[in-house]
Amino acid sequence: MNSVLLQFLFGAGCIAIGYVTGLSMSWREYKLGDRSFAAPSLPRTEKKQALWLIVVALMAVVSTAYAGVQTVRQAECNREFRQSLVARSAITVENQRHLDDMMNAVAESISSPRPESRERARLAILEYQKWAKTAEKRRAENPIADPVCGAR
Repeated sequence: MNSVLLQFLFGAGCIAIGYVTGLSMSWREYKLGDRSFAAPSLPRTEKKQALWLIVVALMAVVSTAYAGVQTVRQAECNREFRQSLVARSAITVENQRHLDDMMNAVAESISSPRPESRERARLAILEYQKWAKTAEKRRAENPIADPVCGAR
């Protein structure tokens, strides 16, 4: 189930529980001087007080557990995303080194057009093409995860 939908349902459930809890409380009109105001009356028996305490404690435990589960899911998603970024960054750094080597060989063959420098440039280009295929395979092995974490 989608994480956003699950969070929505959890929030709607908490609101519904709060609404029903509010409706279940009896309201009483209090007078303070010449002003009167309505407020919920507190449970008068120990049994009712214990029941309310259990309901509130249960809601707090469920809410905390759900937040903990969401935090663990988000942390795992962030770890996977970080791992793929580090791996792909290493590939990019190595790719830049190969590209620099190839460009140096090509620049050298242009500045001093001797047969051996042309051969080095040709070999550097072939080596870079071989590396490019390897780099593409390594990138495919380390895909960047979908940025929508937790939507599994």
